Amino acid sequence: MRIRGVFFLYLGLLTINGELLINISKGTEKASVFHQYISGNSTADTVTIKFLTPDGVGVQQVVDLKNKVSISVYTVPGEQDLGEYGYQVFCFVSLFTGDMIPAEAVNKLRQKNSGTVRVAEEHRGTTVQDNPVKLIVPRSSHISALIPSLCREARDATYSSEHEIKKILGNGAHGGSPSEFIKKNLHAYETADRCDRVDRNEEKPCICSISSCVWWFPCSLKFCRNMDGEEHRCGIRTCSKCTSNRFLVSSPLFCTWDR
Repeated sequence: MRIRGVFFLYLGLLTINGELLINISKGTEKASVFHQYISGNSTADTVTIKFLTPDGVGVQQVVDLKNKVSISVYTVPGEQDLGEYGYQVFCFVSLFTGDMIPAEAVNKLRQKNSGTVRVAEEHRGTTVQDNPVKLIVPRSSHISALIPSLCREARDATYSSEHEIKKILGNGAHGGSPSEFIKKNLHAYETADRCDRVDRNEEKPCICSISSCVWWFPCSLKFCRNMDGEEHRCGIRTCSKCTSNRFLVSSPLFCTWDR
């Protein structure tokens, strides 16, 4: 029996006023239906998506549209019957790729039938991101003001790559150098084995991987023309995509799911 001690805690965090609850499926014949929450904050210029994976992992993905930063927070519950930690929190920071409608438009999304199961129109594959460096969370507000609050429980487990940070800073709105925000650990990352190849009880750094899929999100606006040839918004296009983040942990004990 897998006892997920953090499940109800995270589920409680999802039920916040102002979020749109959507029933999601990936569209295959035997696909499960699950809940996903999405909200837009036009003042902060952010879009937030929250859901629980079938394994009980809480996922929160926040797009800071102003600074073109994407922040993914994973809350991984431990298996209490195996004596694991209550839960672990990991944060991953990357450049926003542009596939999200404006926060104002997200905030205006409504459902005529809340019981309808939504299936995305387009699947955009899987992105694999290597995260060889840790971010210094208290300094990372210069990258996005959201990082210190979203990643407060992952103070020593907030990851990215120097390449991603360079791209974010290169947008021009940030300034600064990647070295100001990261703890380099490139040699250890490049020489480490995958955690599934290391004995569970061996105190040895290894490369862990955590994956999730957002099976429905509004990736672009649709525009139509009226009888006078004037263009206006007439709907949204929906997409799905998966992400796999790789990062270094000090022991396989911190990566028991990736085996």
